[in-house]
Amino acid sequence: MYQNNGVVTRTAFHAVTNFSLNVEIEALLHNYTIELFSKLKEEETLVASATNVTAGDVYVISGQSNAWATDWDNVYNDENLPPNAQWVRTIGAMHVYNKSAIYPEAKNTDWYLARGKAPVSIDGGQLIGNAMIGVLGMNVGLNLVKSEGVPIAIINGAGGGGAISFYQKTENYDLDMPYGRLQYRLEASGLKDKIKAFIWNQGENNAGDDVIDYKKALNTLYSSLKEDYYFEKFYVIQTPPGCNSKSGHQTIREAQRRFVEENENVNIITRHGFSTNPKTLDGDYFMPDGCHYHAHGYEVLADWIANKARYDFYGETLDYEAPKVISVKSVSSTILVIEFDKAVIIQSDLLVDGVLYSIKDNLFAINNTRTTSISNIEVLHENKKKVRLIFSDQTISIGDTLTYMLNDNYPSTSITYRGPWIVDFNSGVGAIGFTITIE
Repeated sequence: MYQNNGVVTRTAFHAVTNFSLNVEIEALLHNYTIELFSKLKEEETLVASATNVTAGDVYVISGQSNAWATDWDNVYNDENLPPNAQWVRTIGAMHVYNKSAIYPEAKNTDWYLARGKAPVSIDGGQLIGNAMIGVLGMNVGLNLVKSEGVPIAIINGAGGGGAISFYQKTENYDLDMPYGRLQYRLEASGLKDKIKAFIWNQGENNAGDDVIDYKKALNTLYSSLKEDYYFEKFYVIQTPPGCNSKSGHQTIREAQRRFVEENENVNIITRHGFSTNPKTLDGDYFMPDGCHYHAHGYEVLADWIANKARYDFYGETLDYEAPKVISVKSVSSTILVIEFDKAVIIQSDLLVDGVLYSIKDNLFAINNTRTTSISNIEVLHENKKKVRLIFSDQTISIGDTLTYMLNDNYPSTSITYRGPWIVDFNSGVGAIGFTITIE
């Protein structure tokens, strides 16, 4: 490992390239002070200097409020951050999605020690915040700093609410729109071609959209991002139940599933299967609005994202991608078998507000109508990638559709569904939601 040990490095213009290469390749968890001199007839002149310079890996987050990840519990104050937070950096400011550029912050390209806060844009609150990356962003960074010993830059271009149309590109560096603001910051950072993963976490505001329409919009956004940046991976965080939608988010989940299936270097992580929250009496990780999360929810999602990154970039062997459906096949008129690409388990029934909820009675639909006719659900003993559904009083035909995860609430309630789930046998990440044709 190359270590500067706090010595100020002096270098002439002609040596800058060599020095930069040394720092980029070898500098891990160490701050640098760099001074740049010009030399004319043996006389040196200080041109510029930079302190607390690090070299590490870059991750970009965008989307709506659950990518924004406000610190609703007020536990990510600067003074509460652990010491290794100094290795999580960012540039510029987070900016609410639906407001014209707020100056001077919208044009700010200063580097900062990152903050676990995000602007609280509701009820006339803060609309923009220098150095902020939100609870989700901060925890992705802290996780990777701790496990990999490398500084992490997290640039969060999320904007709070907003349909996917708000996040599309309009024109280069359009500071009145989320895409342009993020583009401006990434261009100024010098890191637009050095991104490990771009993390997209959005969909709540598109509830009820047609599958084809949302997938087309996501492809349009993805094409713009690929033209403007280079990233090794694109992580889609599938939209879960929540946010009080009357129509549900099943079409958005299916659009996201198809988008991932059709594009290379695109992976999917869900927000299904979170552990119960030890800081709430009922274990609920949702805020009272049934849409946003207590810190616990963002922390779990950040763990999963960081673990996925460890698999993709740092040599870990456990893949935290969500189990993806391969097929749903009819064994008989009353038996279906769902095949996933990974081994899965079925979580136990969950008690919520005094009612015991099971997967078989609450999560499946035939031809877009919820079914309570499943008498048994089980993972096959001989192949743990397959789940068998046995129906007691409903006939299933080839060509029908099966939906896993219809609507957003427990039946006849306004309570957002939070379990139980089908989850990855090894990681606990929830299987993706889908609507596909029965073969």
